[in-house]
Amino acid sequence: EAGYQSDLEVALFDLVARSKEDFERADDDVQQIGRGFAAGYNAYLAKHPEVKPALLERMEPFHVLAYSRFMILGRLLGAADVSRRKLASLSAQLAADEQEAEAVAASLGSNQWALAPSRTASGNAMLFINPHQPWYGSGMFTEMHVLLEGEGGFNFSGTMFPGSPIPTAGFSEYLGWAYTVNEADISDVYRVTFDHPTDRLKYRYGDGWREATEWPAAIRVKTDSGLEERTVRLRRTHHGPVLSQENAVHYLAVRVPRLYDGDRTVQALAQIRSRNFDEWYAAVSQLHLQTFNTMYADRDGNIFYLYNGTMARRDPSLDWRQPVDGSDPATEWGEFHPVEELPQVLNPPSGFVQNCNSTPFTTTDDGNPSLKDFPSYMVKDKHDDKRRAKMARYLLRRADKMTFEEFQDLAYDTTLYWPMTEIPVYAKRFEALQETHPELAKRVEPYLRHFDGWDYRATIASTQANLAVEWYEQLYGRGYPVETLKPEYLNDIPERFAALERAAKRLEELYGSWKVPYGDVHRLQRQPFVRAAAPPFADDQPSLPLAGVRGPLGVAFTVYHSPPGELPDGTMRKQQFAGTGASYMAVYEFGERTRGMSYLHYGQSHRPESPHFFDQAKLLSERRFKTAYLYWDDVEKHTERQYRPE
Repeated sequence: EAGYQSDLEVALFDLVARSKEDFERADDDVQQIGRGFAAGYNAYLAKHPEVKPALLERMEPFHVLAYSRFMILGRLLGAADVSRRKLASLSAQLAADEQEAEAVAASLGSNQWALAPSRTASGNAMLFINPHQPWYGSGMFTEMHVLLEGEGGFNFSGTMFPGSPIPTAGFSEYLGWAYTVNEADISDVYRVTFDHPTDRLKYRYGDGWREATEWPAAIRVKTDSGLEERTVRLRRTHHGPVLSQENAVHYLAVRVPRLYDGDRTVQALAQIRSRNFDEWYAAVSQLHLQTFNTMYADRDGNIFYLYNGTMARRDPSLDWRQPVDGSDPATEWGEFHPVEELPQVLNPPSGFVQNCNSTPFTTTDDGNPSLKDFPSYMVKDKHDDKRRAKMARYLLRRADKMTFEEFQDLAYDTTLYWPMTEIPVYAKRFEALQETHPELAKRVEPYLRHFDGWDYRATIASTQANLAVEWYEQLYGRGYPVETLKPEYLNDIPERFAALERAAKRLEELYGSWKVPYGDVHRLQRQPFVRAAAPPFADDQPSLPLAGVRGPLGVAFTVYHSPPGELPDGTMRKQQFAGTGASYMAVYEFGERTRGMSYLHYGQSHRPESPHFFDQAKLLSERRFKTAYLYWDDVEKHTERQYRPE
């Protein structure tokens, strides 16, 4: 049942049939990659019959293309400002438990920074890549290194989703890049009117009518009694597939950019093969990757930020965040904005760029793009300056003659922006509280004084960090992005202090003391589990302490933990286990011999019996990296085992 919604979307966009057809017409590179990837998968299964795949008993070459489209489809629909749950109006409404919703929301975050040579001790540019993805399910990352020798070859290391044959982001000897989620206005919803007197498939357009297409789709759902086949009727207008029905005559159709006309793999290969900024910029100018903030650095010393998006020219007088009139030809898309017309920053005077899912207009201190230079519809997150971004600027503007080792430490920095900026304010407000609410002030004073002398960093031994995080969640909530006060606290300062008292009491109830070390509560544990939601973490199983903190407080080392609470068997889980956040993290220095350091949240293997199932967790707990070997002589020197299919 949990997979029904995604299967419905696949059917609605005809992903399987279209991908199968398009693969046969794809570039030779794409076909070779698809055939090679499928052949490797199938050869492994043939050689290891004891391995039982969870789903695909045989991979077909076109699956690579279909999977790439499937992974981006969720982002395209999310950008349309209509709930994907509305798809369920064509069938049954789906429910999402709190943990799943939280994991999905948190995975929208990521951090990325770049330092110019003017800010480094070596005079080399540096890049920090830090996607915040779920640590379970299809969205989890794997580290990958690909060497292709000969003409058109490349040497590239980075991270990718399961099912992807090349890294999504990473570095070569020459350059590297990172992605974070943005809110570029790439997709739109059209309100289509079906009120023809005799033909139910005709809809209004201009002074006349157009005809929609409709077709049945059968979706199989696994139930306790076996597979159940559900048949749904799907509809498409010239705007795109129909998502839902509003009333008797009005339907909502969605238009998404370049799901079929273009190939992300072609663009990715061009980026990977680039050896300088001009070649790389030409590659991203294809705009086959429809969204994402993009950050870049290279060994020539360039640093660059792009608010990437495949965005059509549209009438700026309309509110494109709401459904527009599908019968009005004036709402049609124009040509896509070329990359030169998107917000971007190249080699700013400040010497750094950053983006942490935040507005492009505060990318750096000096040299930002100007909001007034872009259409009103282009940047939906134009005013969203998240605390993670504020903390990034705070840290990077202090970077001076930074060594590569110091840059690694900075990537793991746990200074918390909200406590650093707000607790001193509450300390001043406390004087007024003593006058107006003396009893409350007396009760809350021990908790507030506990922050005296704190450096606002989360460490595994810090009791202040635990109290601050719990107080924050009382005031703002626990989900994502939760960076605004709950309504009940907006105009009630005393009640905010009372929330501190409630936070301390909750810690005391859960852990026996409100002065509990952060690492005693926030833990790192891996379960042999593949789904994205609610891994079966357990207090009584081995785990490691973890200093990472939830992103809304404003922190570089971003980790999201499962909440404490009662489990289905009636037991109480008190510890909070990491399950989303800094899934893959890497720092690169681009010089005469480029260097990289990285880690993968648990380890490279998904097999519990493997020594690499949980070996990198110790790095994460200790806030350290391992070397990301790039040059092949280093790779061979440190190879543990080789596998060559016969």
